[in-house]
Amino acid sequence: MRSPKDARNIQIDITNQCPNRCSNCTRLCGHHKESFFMDFETFKRAVDSLEDWNGVIGIIGGEPTIHPEFERFAGYLSEKRVRKQVDVLRRPTNEFQKYMRHHMSDKRGDAKAGLWSSLNYGYYKHMEVINEVFEKQLLNDHNNACLHQAALMPYRELGIDETKFIEMRDKCWIQNTWSPCITPKGAFFCEVAGALDMTFGGPGGWKIEKGWYDRAPSEFGEQLKWCEMCSLCLNVPQRISTDGRDDVTPGTYKELLRIESPKALQGKVVVHDPRDYKEEQYHTFTGKNDYMDAGDNKRFDQSRSNINPKRFYVVDIRQEKIEKNSVGGGIDWVIVSSDQKKALKAAETLKQYILNPGCLYIYKNMLIFNMLAKAVRDDWNTLGSLCLTDLRSRYPAGKVIRINLFDLSRVSWIYKMDLKTSIKIRLSRIMNKQ
Repeated sequence: MRSPKDARNIQIDITNQCPNRCSNCTRLCGHHKESFFMDFETFKRAVDSLEDWNGVIGIIGGEPTIHPEFERFAGYLSEKRVRKQVDVLRRPTNEFQKYMRHHMSDKRGDAKAGLWSSLNYGYYKHMEVINEVFEKQLLNDHNNACLHQAALMPYRELGIDETKFIEMRDKCWIQNTWSPCITPKGAFFCEVAGALDMTFGGPGGWKIEKGWYDRAPSEFGEQLKWCEMCSLCLNVPQRISTDGRDDVTPGTYKELLRIESPKALQGKVVVHDPRDYKEEQYHTFTGKNDYMDAGDNKRFDQSRSNINPKRFYVVDIRQEKIEKNSVGGGIDWVIVSSDQKKALKAAETLKQYILNPGCLYIYKNMLIFNMLAKAVRDDWNTLGSLCLTDLRSRYPAGKVIRINLFDLSRVSWIYKMDLKTSIKIRLSRIMNKQ
């Protein structure tokens, strides 16, 4: 097993609420009778406890962007940890997964703040802030058909020898490659242990204070009891994540009914008879991707994206202001233009791209923006209208992005700042087509 101080990431688990109900979720989403949202003081204490730790502080859930104070949390993490504004995802991209892997790779050694998200509307709502703060992002929209191995089939019920279990536990790929965590109930050597404690009403974790992570495995104590309930280190059944059902043993099923698990009460579990268990049938404990590898593990399906633009409203450039109720309430995009026909044509192209709602895009004489932007949303929400005459001056220079739709269709996700490199890319693409 691994000491928390040797981890690459330590997670702060700020909520168990999630829009997804994936099979065999390590966060146990769907089994919580009640949702929790970490309070700001606990979050501050969690961040401050890691002041002397050099790895990545991650924010997870559930779906963390659902938290009503998400931006406040992100701001504090940036102030204490990042101390600078991250500058990514400002130009449009139609290959989001490649773009994020390039800029937000898990292999980055200099990142200090991370986000684990399912790319739901919360990510879209907070996209501007997210891409100013989080240097590392692990994003998975959960539309991919990957394999999740069972998490709730304890070794005792399966008849596995205790000595063998301890050997497998100490090699657990999750504990050795994933993250320790902090929940509202304390700090844990393993994020799954933290989730089990929250779900099944455990005693809580270690006190959230500086140095809590500086413990050897011999000091994990009572927290190791959660390993006895977890089957992620074992050879157990797997299930396609989008199936939505969990694989459990009879004893765990009784526990789920005891806590009034919504998934259990709705029949979203498959109860396995331990007498039918044959370890040699399963080969899940083979490497770090056991939980999620199903061949080509594509984490983002742009054809079903929650973060692509859905609608564009065209507003005449001669208007002095626009009213909130005239453009769908302010969650979509607005094109300010003198030519409605050209604006609608531009909108059809831009729907294929990921745009940052915090940016003002300029295409020819068109201004393209979103009411979620920090530059305009206060007026929008308090006054119910927005003055267009000073629109451009509201945005910082780095968030005013000139685009060329022809270039967007030719140059994909890597955007070079210098003209010479840009010309080389375009010439190369032209030559390859000849």
